[in-house]
Parts: sequence; C-alpha cells; structure tokens
Amino acid sequence: MDTQALKALIDLFGRAPLRELEISEGGQTLKITRSEQGAASAPPAPSRPSAPVAPAEPSAGQAPSTPAPTPAAQPQAERVVTAPMYGTLHLSPSPDAPPFVVVGDTLSVGQQIGLIEAMKVFTPVKTEVAGRVEAILVTDGSEVEADQPLMRLS
Repeated sequence: MDTQALKALIDLFGRAPLRELEISEGGQTLKITRSEQGAASAPPAPSRPSAPVAPAEPSAGQAPSTPAPTPAAQPQAERVVTAPMYGTLHLSPSPDAPPFVVVGDTLSVGQQIGLIEAMKVFTPVKTEVAGRVEAILVTDGSEVEADQPLMRLS
C-alpha cells in the first residue's frame, strides 16, 4: 500500500464514525484504532491511569477542601439518555405518528423513547434511567453517534 493511499485511509477514518478499521491487501494488514478521545492512534494513551492518581495527590495535601466539592457535584450531575449506537434517530414510530415522548413526560427504566435506523434496521432506544424529560437534545431524523446525549432528564 503506497503512502498516498495510506494517508487517504487515515483521513477517511478520521471523518467516519468508526472505532476500528482493519484492511488486508497483498499479504499486508493495516489496523487503525480510535482512542476514547476520538483521535486515531496506535498505542493506548496512558492518560487513563493518570486521572485517578491526580485527585489522590491533592487529597493527601488538602483532604478537607478537595473531597467536599466532588461529592456535592456528583448528585447534581445531569441524567441523560444516550444513543446506544450510530445511526439516524427517529423520535416517532412513523412520520405521521406522534413522538414517543415529549418534554415534560415522565419516563421509566426500559421505556422506548425512539428508534435508531442503521443499514435499514430499526433498533429501539430505551431509557436506562427514570425521570422527567427536561429537554430533547436532538432533532427527529438527525444522525447520532454512540453515547451521544439524546435527552436530559430531571
């Protein structure tokens, strides 16, 4: 595989919603993997182990001030319903039907809030948390990515 074709593949991979790409050609295999930060990379980034270590160091120096804001922030964290996969989001079962949910509705765990269409297959989107719909963050018919927030709950 020549350098120009390799650069084109990396560019396409950077714009595609793929996490991993593996291509075999003429006995050679090329594998590109996207890190969680969204950048294409070969080795995994060592930043994940550093994150738990960083809070531990300030805690040792200033135990009373650092842990107090952290527990207060966690209960106030937003509850969101996220997309389970990449595809086109449909907020109603058909174009002329009312939406599955609207702002102000109360949701229970496992309730269907939409459909994601990918490769002509419709996959139900169900909630994993209960709450009242505070905001719908995407529009009907828009493309969504895996783990993209769809609705904010209160």
